[in-house]
Amino acid sequence: MDFLIWFIAIFAAVYGIFLLVLPKDKLIVGLKKQLEAKGNSNPTDEELSKKLKQFRIWGIVGIIASGVLIYIQLTGGIFG
Repeated sequence: MDFLIWFIAIFAAVYGIFLLVLPKDKLIVGLKKQLEAKGNSNPTDEELSKKLKQFRIWGIVGIIASGVLIYIQLTGGIFG
């Protein structure tokens, strides 16, 4: 179980950093594809900006969650 928590913590940190570091132009392309798959084939700049902000927030949440999991693991784990 501890290995799973370590894996999730490391994955969350890497994914959070990835979302924060990825350049805006590359992230916008993925956001357009995601919105197109949901039925919005012509998103406005406001919608894209809102989604970009949401992705950046999820990056911060991922890093914070990773920090919490790593803290738990370093202080004895869940079963410790």
